[in-house]
Amino acid sequence: MFRVGFIAFIYFSLVSFTCQALVYENTIYSPNIKTVQLFPKGSDMAMPILNMGQNETLELHFDDLSASPKNYYYTVVQCHSDWTPTTMNVMEYIDGFTEANINDYDYSNGTKVPYVHYKLEFPNNDMQVNRSGNYVLIVYEQNKENPIFIKRFMVAESKVIIDANVVYPRNLSARNQYQEVIFKVNYKGFNINNPTTEINATVLQNYRWDNAKLNVKPQFIGMNELNFDLNGKLIFATAGREFRYFDLRSLRFRGQNIRAFDIRDKENDVYLLYDKPTQSDKYMMIKDLNGQYYIDNLDNPYYNTGADYANVHFNFDLGSQVSNGNFYVIGAFNDWKCDSTSILHYDALDKSYTTDIQLKQGLYNYMYVLKNNQDNSINPFITEGYYMDTENDYTILLYYTPFGERYDRLIATKFINSIINRF
Repeated sequence: MFRVGFIAFIYFSLVSFTCQALVYENTIYSPNIKTVQLFPKGSDMAMPILNMGQNETLELHFDDLSASPKNYYYTVVQCHSDWTPTTMNVMEYIDGFTEANINDYDYSNGTKVPYVHYKLEFPNNDMQVNRSGNYVLIVYEQNKENPIFIKRFMVAESKVIIDANVVYPRNLSARNQYQEVIFKVNYKGFNINNPTTEINATVLQNYRWDNAKLNVKPQFIGMNELNFDLNGKLIFATAGREFRYFDLRSLRFRGQNIRAFDIRDKENDVYLLYDKPTQSDKYMMIKDLNGQYYIDNLDNPYYNTGADYANVHFNFDLGSQVSNGNFYVIGAFNDWKCDSTSILHYDALDKSYTTDIQLKQGLYNYMYVLKNNQDNSINPFITEGYYMDTENDYTILLYYTPFGERYDRLIATKFINSIINRF
């Protein structure tokens, strides 16, 4: 009896540890799946947040380049503020079916690269969520334990008021390279018994999760007010003089920052202008997408199914080879990930770093970063330079977890801009 009990204890301990260690991220697992987008309906570049009681929906779009339709299914998993799964039963936070199929799809039309485009609106008659907080949408073909991709989204309440600003860092050595976010929370009329344990915040720059500040606690607690002026803890790299960009909306006419086309029978190659480090460049205010991308096609009005794919060739002209790391090209188009699909390779003949990435027609923002081989730190300054007044968007997510609760409620959101909300 003791032996059975001990084995059971070890088993459940391992399961518990595994659950605690699991962190859901935006990830595409199938090489045939491209251009996965999840956004509020009508706002293609906005953060995927649903406001409770507002009758809002999210739109999911993705392409399958295998070009044959499949039976894809989806489910939703509730997460804590750190994106680990909660212990809630799925029936506690989902109304309707816990799994459903994606049956809205269409074939590409007039493209050299064939694909099937899928679309889903959520919530819908099949499935809704009934609690605020963090969630992931898991899409799979046969088994949800073997997904083809995962996308994060949030469901928000509006229980408290956030007043936020972007300021110059107080540390003079960081003043030119970083921007700092400070904010206060007015929770009058909303009962918070112990703010230091029940409240935490997440702060993001340009909707990025790779450098987000998680589990941020208030610095001071006053009468109905929480102060998050943390003196240097919520700083973000300014990273350049706005984002690099290119216009791939047409494969007939060269858009901005495109050097050449190579249009063949079965595929398209697009060569961007040679990029150079911008540390010494003067700042120029341009209207960029703050790292986002937008699918569009000037040659075909049906951009979801009429936009073609092209191998986009990036060329970073550094003039020499570095020995302490690797360069990557990142943006919202690849979820800001430094991996095998975004790494640049050194061309000894041209003395530059190059790579090519298959992308759908549209407008794209991107940047280059250097990832250190020893500590895996990401340095955007050697490639993009810095400027204190670079324009960036910031998002604040405020979570509330009262004693005994098994999930983190998202009780407020706030969007600010480094130019509009400069203090």
